Amino acid sequence: MAHQFSSGAFFHGKAAWHGLGHVVDGSLPAREAFALGEADWEVLGMPIFDPAGQPIKGYQAITRDNGQVLSVQKDSYTIVQNEQLIRLAEALHEDAEMSAVCVLDQGRKVTFTAKINGAEGEVVAGDEIHQYIIGATSHDGSIAFQTLFTPIRVVCNNTLSAALGHADRTGAAAKGKRISIRHTMNCNSVIERLPEIIDIKRQQFTAGLAELEAMAAKPCTSAQFAQYCRDVFADQLAGTVNDKRGDKGTARPKVLADLPQWDSIANKFAGDGIGFDIKGVQGTYWGAYNAVTEWVTHEAGRGTDVEAARRRLESQWWGTGAATITKAHALALAA
Repeated sequence: MAHQFSSGAFFHGKAAWHGLGHVVDGSLPAREAFALGEADWEVLGMPIFDPAGQPIKGYQAITRDNGQVLSVQKDSYTIVQNEQLIRLAEALHEDAEMSAVCVLDQGRKVTFTAKINGAEGEVVAGDEIHQYIIGATSHDGSIAFQTLFTPIRVVCNNTLSAALGHADRTGAAAKGKRISIRHTMNCNSVIERLPEIIDIKRQQFTAGLAELEAMAAKPCTSAQFAQYCRDVFADQLAGTVNDKRGDKGTARPKVLADLPQWDSIANKFAGDGIGFDIKGVQGTYWGAYNAVTEWVTHEAGRGTDVEAARRRLESQWWGTGAATITKAHALALAA
């Protein structure tokens, strides 16, 4: 299915950018939210047989309770049920409200997003951000059971866009953004720590908001924006390009105009980007940062529309998209 989105539910009347899933005004208790998002199913470990019908020792098939095979893992792999995510979400109590539940790639990945109460603010007047807690797990071994925290710009309900990349940012300020649990444990240790962790995150949110306000307070000219993009996309600009295909004699250093995303990003910075009608966004490093991140979250990817959307979502979670957003943040803050 498009975007590797299999089922889900989105709350507070905010649909996901791909337009799929149930959309509900207000929120729901965690267990009801998972049920509406069709994410409350069980996972089973089943034996694997060779063509002769003999069991293959040392391995198991990880399947949904509807028979869908999600992955093949060694016998030592311990299944973490979606129930663990539900219990984690339930433990939030009045500290947070459910914002989204998503089942991706037929159930290979499951996640919830909840908005932490008392952790919201405006970068500039009318441009709100919130602190979210995200719980995620996989049934194909691609990611550990984990909870992480991320402040993102509210332009749609795709709150998962840069979460893992943001949590991976290096340096002292990144400590505590992610808590991972191996597939040999349960979530009790995280649940016990949640009240303390959330209180700390509310305090840290103020510091994070100050970073974004600093971006919004710093003017960014067209020339400065061009240099900012050269730094963000330095890897793509490395090397040379031939002005005439196949003719090395026409080789020259790459420039921004050689990047397929440049025109789109430049137009966003010039005022076409989402939210650029809000006073204080255009012509700042906050606007520069958002021009880049909007392209990553809404346009990046190759292939058909469905394939591009799938690649884009994967990239935002685990690939170059997450790395680009992290680098864009760091460079805008450094300015």
